Amino acid sequence: MHTNYVLYNIVPFGFLVLLVYIFIDVFLDYFRKEIKSNQRRIIRYSFLFYLLCLLQIKVGGITLLPLNTADNSRSFITANDWFGIFDSIHFNMYLWSYSAIVYNFLLLLPLGIFLCVLFHFKNINKAIFLVILCCLGTELLRLLLGSFSLVPRNIGSVDAIYLLCNILGGIIGILIVKIFTHIQMKRKDKVYNGSFN
Repeated sequence: MHTNYVLYNIVPFGFLVLLVYIFIDVFLDYFRKEIKSNQRRIIRYSFLFYLLCLLQIKVGGITLLPLNTADNSRSFITANDWFGIFDSIHFNMYLWSYSAIVYNFLLLLPLGIFLCVLFHFKNINKAIFLVILCCLGTELLRLLLGSFSLVPRNIGSVDAIYLLCNILGGIIGILIVKIFTHIQMKRKDKVYNGSFN
């Protein structure tokens, strides 16, 4: 039994909602006579857009009507499959696709960067805990949507290797920010100490 359904991309709708939010935020700032930092705003808006895109990539789209549970046919390719096609055709990798591992590593690298830049974590353990929580939350969301047949069935499974790569990518993003802030603080100290000597 084959069922036709529409798989909706959530990024355009989410982008429109984000544009309305940006307009309202800027509009209210005008009446409050309060000027917020534009750099901080741009980082916050780009973080929200990144979250929209991350949700689209991880979930793969959403259907408004539940899918037929008896339909086991697979008529589209997920992100992990797409990046693994080249490896499976040309290199015949037997365990997992190296390109999918790198892709899943890079997918949450910006999350660690955004979290550190936006929330200024003093304790790195809190930031790492939040990255792990976000990774587990997205996987739980995928499983829940898959169990309610709102996304295709093949997306409703968790691969531990990809989950670990996501977590590692977020942690590396946090470390990148910490290293750059440490280097920047050293440069400021050099300039400050050098100007008085």
